[in-house]
Amino acid sequence: MIELKNSKLFEGLPAKELKALGNEFKTVAKPAGSKLVVTGDSGVGFMVILDGTVQVTTMDGRKRILGQGDYYGEMALLNEGARSATVIAKTDVQLAGLVSWSFKPFLLNHPEVCYRLLQTLSQRLREAEAS
Repeated sequence: MIELKNSKLFEGLPAKELKALGNEFKTVAKPAGSKLVVTGDSGVGFMVILDGTVQVTTMDGRKRILGQGDYYGEMALLNEGARSATVIAKTDVQLAGLVSWSFKPFLLNHPEVCYRLLQTLSQRLREAEAS
């Protein structure tokens, strides 16, 4: 089972639900410098950062650093579109991933997580519109 309690997306969920969620994810390790996601590629996974840091570069060149507890990849899975950013490992990273064919059933079975994703996407839209 993967430990997801430090993820901001799952913060406050009951331990029983966190355990069930952890069983849905698989871990993967990537070395520093690895291209984890490339803008324009199709999306096949939603990732939670368990350890390490990544740099996200959006199509318009904005950059941000994500670390333990952050996540990426949800947009491409929700609309089955191309990746909207490039993600590169700044350090060695440990990730928990959920593949696309498990993502929708995962959200349907965990509506609180679905709501939190909507909040995140809404915030990102506000930030994009303000730019």
